[in-house]
Amino acid sequence: MEAPQAEMSVVGRMLRVFYAPSETFEAVSEQRSAADWLVPTFIVAAVIFFSTYLTSPIYVAEAMEQIREQTPTEQPNVEGTGDAIRISGLIAAPVMTFVMLFIGAAIYLLVGKLLGGLLGYGHCLALVAYTSLISILQHIVKTPLVLANETMNVQIGLGMFISEEARQSFGGHLLSLIDPFVVWMVVIAGLGLSIVGQIERSRAYAGVAAITLIFLSIGAFFSTLGPGG
Repeated sequence: MEAPQAEMSVVGRMLRVFYAPSETFEAVSEQRSAADWLVPTFIVAAVIFFSTYLTSPIYVAEAMEQIREQTPTEQPNVEGTGDAIRISGLIAAPVMTFVMLFIGAAIYLLVGKLLGGLLGYGHCLALVAYTSLISILQHIVKTPLVLANETMNVQIGLGMFISEEARQSFGGHLLSLIDPFVVWMVVIAGLGLSIVGQIERSRAYAGVAAITLIFLSIGAFFSTLGPGG
């Protein structure tokens, strides 16, 4: 008689996202708990907070420069305004990680259902949380570049192939947001959606691509409103 397979821990599931994601999502499909979305999201939120903490002086400096350019006849309270921007950014970073988790999971649930998937909100929470672990590597790569160049405007995606002027447009911001890590997340999320939702692989990837394009478009729009936008 074959011995029952040992249950995969949350740590094991997180690690396998990077080299064997199908095993992670097969385990989630069979059994899941709140830890499947809480633990990965806490870790991602902590990394984003630390990255924001390190880069916030640069972001604040660029934001204040933009404020001065927009209000040349006024002299804003530089210290007070800068501190407010920095504190709000540090608070928003981890909070928005969880907000985007819940919103993203709801969107994945809707798309999964439209594609005929057999999945629940818990599946989608785990799917989004585990996929977001790839963003840790994205921050590990991008944060040192921001610090070394002393500007938030560093390119690790398609934005490096267009001119600085072109990057200021909505399309330029959108291209700048598409980098190897985003593509990696799309691949993993598509695989995960097909497994946990029992959806045909090509349809799952199409659904994930559509979701990603929506999120990136929203991000590109808000980027045009930020420093340098």
